Amino acid sequence: MASGRKRKSSFSLLSILLLLAGLAAAAAGVLLISGRRPDENRIEMMEQRLRNMRRLRTVTRSYRSVIFVEERRFLKGRKEVLFSLEYEVSAGVDFSRGLEIEELSGGWRVTMPAAEVFESDAKESSIREVIRREQSYFNPITMGDYMPHIIAQGEANRQAAIDDGILDRAEINARNAVLKVLGLGGVRDVVFFTADSGGTE
Repeated sequence: MASGRKRKSSFSLLSILLLLAGLAAAAAGVLLISGRRPDENRIEMMEQRLRNMRRLRTVTRSYRSVIFVEERRFLKGRKEVLFSLEYEVSAGVDFSRGLEIEELSGGWRVTMPAAEVFESDAKESSIREVIRREQSYFNPITMGDYMPHIIAQGEANRQAAIDDGILDRAEINARNAVLKVLGLGGVRDVVFFTADSGGTE
């Protein structure tokens, strides 16, 4: 049996700033050649540079979970362990799945994939045992007792992050990053579409 408690942390602003700096550097390469290339080629290069960013992680949330494991077996005795550990759930947009920038009448349309959760990983180094009871020398507590519960809690944290709106925030942050890059390239009046759902904003 396993149980968990989760605490949401603030967004990783440093990660977002570092990603924006990388995107700005990519856009700078476009600006260096913008005076020698037609606009169409310049936009194609911007598309390619954004695709090359691949997984743009824009939100990371941390969770601390408490898990209780209990096992009772005839002859092998009983063992119990209560421990805590930390998880990181990250989300963003994978531009390698497709990105299109199209010129419209009076503006531009950017179509990109929907935001997704990239990882919900436990930090094994953060495991702290609170209670440990073993009543049989032949049935010690091992990492094998932990792992199914750690994996299950990771999935629970992933779902909790989705319920808390991590995908919406990840998409907003990704769009803001794209707007900054396109702005450096002189692209204004952008309308976004989500390729997976056909949505717009």
